[in-house]
Amino acid sequence: MLEVRDVSVSYGKIRALKGVSLSVRRGEVVTLIGSNGAGKSTLLRTIAGLLHPEAGGIEFDGRPITRLPPHRIARRGLRLVPEGRGLLTRMSVHENLLMGRYASSPAGDDAADLAAVFERFPVLRQRRQQLAGTLSGGEQQQLAIARALLGRPAVLMLDEPSLGLAPLLVKEIFRIVRRLKDEGATILLVEQNAKQALKVADRGYILETGRIALEGPAAELLQGEAVQRAYLGAG
Repeated sequence: MLEVRDVSVSYGKIRALKGVSLSVRRGEVVTLIGSNGAGKSTLLRTIAGLLHPEAGGIEFDGRPITRLPPHRIARRGLRLVPEGRGLLTRMSVHENLLMGRYASSPAGDDAADLAAVFERFPVLRQRRQQLAGTLSGGEQQQLAIARALLGRPAVLMLDEPSLGLAPLLVKEIFRIVRRLKDEGATILLVEQNAKQALKVADRGYILETGRIALEGPAAELLQGEAVQRAYLGAG
């Protein structure tokens, strides 16, 4: 469904991605892990059209999207929940959710989709008239994910969804990801919590200084000695 081939991206003279390739098949969760500064968020921003690669290409559902603007990529069904959530903090929960409809396919029933979101995230129903900036960190992350889901994404890209959250809230976020997986969602997950990410994923990629250093089934990466030493605190 999503194919990244030999993508390179630079910030000025600094090469952030160096010939990165990965794939995401329909209905699977793929996680991308690595240390801070490895290029994980850069890759998601490039796929979403916020950055343009200087080399390589990206295909979604068999069609090239490398040079498309972000709104056209979103309309095709790729939705990014960015690191930091990107909420409109002075707008209400309900208004933020409605923003998830913009740059999406016109098909769909807003009322039915909102009802489904509130069933999935009951705390947002309770807070629907509250300003997004006054929510707790965990509630804000749920709102960011819910807003993306209202766009009916074919691929949901999550950038560090557990960042800065207390352990109990981290468990809640991964419970949401696991439930989306069980429902057949296709997810590309960038996550600092390597252990939890690999537990929920089907496959994983390890990104080191802008290059893919290792890839494979998530269960195998989770048990791998090198991954345990570098990312799981073992050894």
